[in-house]
Amino acid sequence: MKKINIDRAWEFMLGEPSNIPGMTKQSRTVNLPHDFMIESDVKADSVNGTNTGFYDGGTATYTKYLEVPEEWENQRVLVEFDGAFRDTTVILNGHIMGRHHYGYTPFRTELSSRLKCGRKNRLAVLVGNDAEPNSRWYPGGGLYRHVNLLLAPQVHIAPDGIFAHTDHIVNGDAFVTVEVTVENHTAKEQDVWVRIALKKEDEDRSAAAWGAVKIHIPADSSAIGRTCVCAENAAIWDIDHPDLYVVTAELTDCRPAGLEEIKVLDSAETLFGIRTISVDAKNGFMLNGRSLKLKGGCIHHDNGILGAASLYESEYRKVKLHKENGYNALRFAHNPMSADLLEVCDRLGILVMDEAFDTWKMPKNRHDFCRHFEAEWKQEMKSFMTRDRNHPCVIIWSIGNELPEQGGLSDGYQTSAELAEYARSLDSTRFIGGAMCSFFNGLDDEDTGKFWESLMEEAMKSGGTLNNLDGEYGRKIWNDYTEAFCAPWDVVGYNYLNYHYKEAGELFPGRVICATESKPRQGEEYWADVEKYPYLIGDFVWTSQDYIGEAGIGKTVYAEAAEAQAEAQKLNFVQYPWRTAGAGDFDLCGFEKPQLAYHRIIWGSKETYIACHNPANFHKVELLGRYGWSDCANSWTWDAETGCDIKVEVYSGADEVELLINGVSAGRQSAGKEHHNKACFLVKYQPGTLEAISYTDGKEVSRDCVKSAGAPAGLKITADERALRQNVLKADGQSLCFAVVEVVDADGRLIPYAETEVHAEVEGAASLAAFGTGRTATEENYTAGKVLSYHGRMLAVVRSGYEKGTAILRVSAEGLEGAELEITAE
Repeated sequence: MKKINIDRAWEFMLGEPSNIPGMTKQSRTVNLPHDFMIESDVKADSVNGTNTGFYDGGTATYTKYLEVPEEWENQRVLVEFDGAFRDTTVILNGHIMGRHHYGYTPFRTELSSRLKCGRKNRLAVLVGNDAEPNSRWYPGGGLYRHVNLLLAPQVHIAPDGIFAHTDHIVNGDAFVTVEVTVENHTAKEQDVWVRIALKKEDEDRSAAAWGAVKIHIPADSSAIGRTCVCAENAAIWDIDHPDLYVVTAELTDCRPAGLEEIKVLDSAETLFGIRTISVDAKNGFMLNGRSLKLKGGCIHHDNGILGAASLYESEYRKVKLHKENGYNALRFAHNPMSADLLEVCDRLGILVMDEAFDTWKMPKNRHDFCRHFEAEWKQEMKSFMTRDRNHPCVIIWSIGNELPEQGGLSDGYQTSAELAEYARSLDSTRFIGGAMCSFFNGLDDEDTGKFWESLMEEAMKSGGTLNNLDGEYGRKIWNDYTEAFCAPWDVVGYNYLNYHYKEAGELFPGRVICATESKPRQGEEYWADVEKYPYLIGDFVWTSQDYIGEAGIGKTVYAEAAEAQAEAQKLNFVQYPWRTAGAGDFDLCGFEKPQLAYHRIIWGSKETYIACHNPANFHKVELLGRYGWSDCANSWTWDAETGCDIKVEVYSGADEVELLINGVSAGRQSAGKEHHNKACFLVKYQPGTLEAISYTDGKEVSRDCVKSAGAPAGLKITADERALRQNVLKADGQSLCFAVVEVVDADGRLIPYAETEVHAEVEGAASLAAFGTGRTATEENYTAGKVLSYHGRMLAVVRSGYEKGTAILRVSAEGLEGAELEITAE
């Protein structure tokens, strides 16, 4: 089917249209993708509270007028949404054409029956995110992914109708099976030919292989044609060399002979990568015949200060940051994500665990997808799996996360088996899995009483300390109660259950395990287990990037000794205006946090990393939340008096580390695995230069150096070089410039302690899409162009329009020299 993007110029209105003709509400024009929820202010009395970072949802209406040519009269026309949050109603010329409930999956609605060809047609889309609470994290609201029209004759290749997969590779030749689904919307049976070509994804798109198959399609039905093609000397997709092909399918009424010009009735294409995967308890996960441990991160679907809006370049920057810092895998938590994100993972060489649901029949929030699960799970799995199954990056289909049904409640065992079987019917070339947790919920009344009694006894003995909200009784029953649930899976995900690894290997010798969630401070022990057990294929930290919602789970508090006990009791409770989880190796803007460097070192990096603790906390008691990290920075610039006490940690995998302050040695301390890859120094703060040198066997391995900055003097703007584009954009309404704004001294050095109100504005051929920081608790609106700097740094996101020209990003702050960045849209 021909795909026509219609993201440009929708009429947007908060709320629903009036039932009285002629009564209208205020509206404005927006370009998609668009998240209306991120434009709203947070509220202390939010219905969702910490779940969504004190954002509430609402309803909205998007309207677009389509000029439909007369030539479309006998064509099939559909509108395709890559995702809309949520409870979506599609209306054409006043007629309701379809509804969709799940907020994360692609869906299509047929328009042909009510389309008026040769005239203007009103397409209206109502989205309702007002049944709350409905999410455990920030979901966004509106048409936050791309929207397309699909156009084809009555006999055509089905949307997402191509499925290609590598059968085997022999002496460099790859044998690829291609299945093509063709739909017949006429009252007569049809016989058609499909020509298939495998082309290299380069400028010439040179053909690597071709084949053809004849398909018989009964009236008002569909059929699948299948053939195998051979790509000689194939370019293999790998995380280090993500080579790609394009599979094309052309529908014709005669037998094709080679790749000469023929009359094409319909055509389609998909991105594809040739690669092989396998998994077993002895060799673990294997990519193209080599064992590979997954260095993974869990991510939610939001793009930080952009909210849930998914644009290709926002997804690109997010994945690029992970790739450059040692990650080779991402887990999509806990729902399908955008087609753009999948393509980026293909192109950058990142493996993906593609997850379907966070809930099945049993709710986690009163209005979540459990209301529709039983009636709609099949269509939702089919929609995202058929969209995603050609992506070489996808290796695991996860059918659920931390489900209360895992112990057998509400037919959990049967549901797990049904979903696994159905997933395999859609794609038998990848692994089926899911994520398990402790029994903090999911037990019947009798077991629940025993579980909590055991838990409280254990807490009393340990002085209130609990391991993963689990106790002796929970650990005792876990393997027996969950075996029938995860038996249909190829890979069993363990969330925070590392204390089960050894026993699992003994009880279930064929089980393949993945650490689908772990806490950052336990990264060292989790990765040691990954290296130790062959059946443990990888570790996915929660999370690799901070996100809006689940506010405060990474909370860090420093208290005076007399107040420490009282503050500890409140550690897991946060109040308005906490907005983000406060977890992640990257903050909300994608800026690196010290725990990221520690993660890299655990994975084998030879670097040295200085992590200075905030001297204001030196004499205080440190209280860390479940996902918290110490208040430290790779900096030697502090708003502190010379000579005050300061703790300097140096992350290093080397034997020992030497610390030098202004060229004078402060001594050497042991580091490496035996010392948790940290060397600790207690020194006096002396502005100037701080340098750390790592040694193994007496020889220097690496070093790190940080220098003190002077007084705040101005602002500096730098286009992020890790983004797909810097300051030259396409005038396509989609391109983004990520501009890092810093408070600097007279020499241009960052002032990390600076907290200055900064204003941003854009004029010309672009607009300011977002302006914000990684601050975890704030009332700031990311679309207002005004923020308080955080660690001296901010992020401005500039979005192109559809007109060519020049735009200027300007930032200003009282008492500081402003800055500007020229951006070109071409």
